[in-house]
Amino acid sequence: MSLASKPSTKTLKRIRPQREWRWEIAIYLYLAGMGAGSFIVGLFTHWNGFGLSLPLRTFTFWGVPLELSKLALLWGPILVAIGAPFLILDLGKKLRFYTACFNPRTSWLARGFFILSGFILAGLIVLGALSFQQMSHPPLLWRLFEIISMLLAFATAIYTGILLKSVRYIPIWNTPLLPALFLLSALSTGSMGVILSTMGYGLLFPGGGLPHLLISRLTRIEQILVLIEGLILATYLISKYRAKDQGEDSVRLLISGDLRFLFWGGIVAVGFLFPIVLEYLYSHFPQYPGLLFATGALLLAGGFFLRLGLLASGVKERLPMYKLIEMKIKMSAFQRGE
Repeated sequence: MSLASKPSTKTLKRIRPQREWRWEIAIYLYLAGMGAGSFIVGLFTHWNGFGLSLPLRTFTFWGVPLELSKLALLWGPILVAIGAPFLILDLGKKLRFYTACFNPRTSWLARGFFILSGFILAGLIVLGALSFQQMSHPPLLWRLFEIISMLLAFATAIYTGILLKSVRYIPIWNTPLLPALFLLSALSTGSMGVILSTMGYGLLFPGGGLPHLLISRLTRIEQILVLIEGLILATYLISKYRAKDQGEDSVRLLISGDLRFLFWGGIVAVGFLFPIVLEYLYSHFPQYPGLLFATGALLLAGGFFLRLGLLASGVKERLPMYKLIEMKIKMSAFQRGE
């Protein structure tokens, strides 16, 4: 068969994204990132004493007083524990999960299993200890344990990006910018999660009111994180587009292809533009907390759409023989002057 009768370059370049990792993995990446990010922000808030502005409410649990304000700040490990099973549900052959999780030398899935397990365990211990005990002057060993739990939270947030980066045959995922992007997204959605939980906590108890000082400080932090996240996302997409491989195909799929509504509507508009506008309005009209609740709902939805879009746009690298055929077609067209 001659080159003229071979498939055209347009046919060869038909974009076919991966279908193995779907919405279940997006939920896992989202909940793990947001849970880790909220714990980081909540623990920093506790360390700096900002959480003291929350109204104190306790109730007795099996004869032990439980301080609910700590739950409003440090609920992140619970969210990670909820998200972890979604990874198992999408592995295909579920029995292989146990084998993969105990091979950390070669498997990022196994490394992630130990990272997530360590964070969930350490985070729940921190949450329980701070909720059930009033430690105004914690001992040095306990402070060290809190620092370790913080490091495990950072590792969990970064790991959500490293897991995708380890899939080397999908160019748009195989970049160090992806773990950085997922870390910033985890911190921004986590900070907004803490903002919403503290607002809900303040409104839940009669007479408590909104902790305006804490909310204003967290909102400023969240705005900076969203700005940095947007810059990293733009840099990430531009770098993959300029790579001139299947990363370019993935970016085209997001910008102008089948995923353009998800990208422009779900990621850009819902995740960045609308929250910025609503937060600006809230800064001028703080008497309307509904504006901040709407901001939070949109920003959190945008964080999920970000992960869903990057998963759905993952175009696999073409086989070497496939690339050779395309190169011969291009050379033949060049020789014919087309």
